[in-house]
Amino acid sequence: MPSVLHSVSPLQGANDTGRFSSQEWLGLGGFYLLFATLYAGAIAYSVQEVQPGAFPDYLRRTLLYDYTLKALWTVPVWWLLFRTPLDAAGWARKLSAHLLLAPLWVAAWFSSYYGLLQLLGATGMRGPGRVWDVYIPLLFYGVQFGLFHTVRFTQQLRQQHRLAEQLRFRAHQSKLAALKAQINPHFLFNTLNTLSASVPPEQEPTRALIAQLAHTFRFALEATRHELLPLREEIQFLEAYLALEQARFGSRLRVDLLIEPELLSWLVPPMLLQPLVENAVKHGISPCIAGGAVRVRLYAAGARCLGAEVTDTGVGWPQGQPPDLATSPGLGLGNTHARLLALGSAGLELLPHAPTGACVRFSFSTDISPSSCSASAL
Repeated sequence: MPSVLHSVSPLQGANDTGRFSSQEWLGLGGFYLLFATLYAGAIAYSVQEVQPGAFPDYLRRTLLYDYTLKALWTVPVWWLLFRTPLDAAGWARKLSAHLLLAPLWVAAWFSSYYGLLQLLGATGMRGPGRVWDVYIPLLFYGVQFGLFHTVRFTQQLRQQHRLAEQLRFRAHQSKLAALKAQINPHFLFNTLNTLSASVPPEQEPTRALIAQLAHTFRFALEATRHELLPLREEIQFLEAYLALEQARFGSRLRVDLLIEPELLSWLVPPMLLQPLVENAVKHGISPCIAGGAVRVRLYAAGARCLGAEVTDTGVGWPQGQPPDLATSPGLGLGNTHARLLALGSAGLELLPHAPTGACVRFSFSTDISPSSCSASAL
């Protein structure tokens, strides 16, 4: 099912947080090389009286064995901290994790390093000197993860800046669209009311359609003046829109609205659902000769967290693959995805719908607090 994506925003890449750039990878490699060189130099300096010129050998062993093992043991710790829910945890929880992980990391490195030296027939620190192979790795752990967190914090600031820029860009587009739509709206409504009044009583269905059309126009214009509206009004607008579409498609379009009644008083940004339903009708149901069904399901996905799912039994996504909203934002689905991201949501999730059709779902906190939502609830 083709998505309604036509224009490409100049502000893309807001979801690259957590990935290292080539410069950051080079910086990390330089950090390892510098730390290994200083460590090898310190050891060579301390034994220069009994082992003159030992620096090259110590540097080779440090780079090949010592810091290679440090890097390998860093990978699972980095993954746990930056690729799991710990990434979104507060600093107190992250610090507690480091207090637990740091000694485990040092113990894992220590046992593997001295095991490798024994296997190679080499020797390491002995006696009280081994304390340096605890202190130095602990220091290294603290410095390297301090750098990781600094990079992560910088990336998050960059992402927030991009989202803010994207929101301003979308707001500018919305204002332009609103200005275009508000050209003499009273003339539009008066004309529709005149048409409705001129329809004879025996054509009451036509009169009802004109009234519904006027309602959809009025809501669309009114929505541009409010950031939040009760979900009840959003559903009323959606029902008026679907009534117009059902009048056009007849029995080819079947609609099912599943909404938990306690949600109707929740405040939501206007016109989040209509573009998704329009996309389903226009690109999913319309191409099917036999038509199909559209289902809208709204439910509580957590504390003050609204979950939404729009499915259809139409033709489905092109080649069975949903479009990539991260690289192709635009009208319709793209604008809705961008609006959700700006609200702190994870945005739209596009999925196939068995046996045929497409599914679009999302969740966001009505308290504008991302932590309130549970993605698993979807």
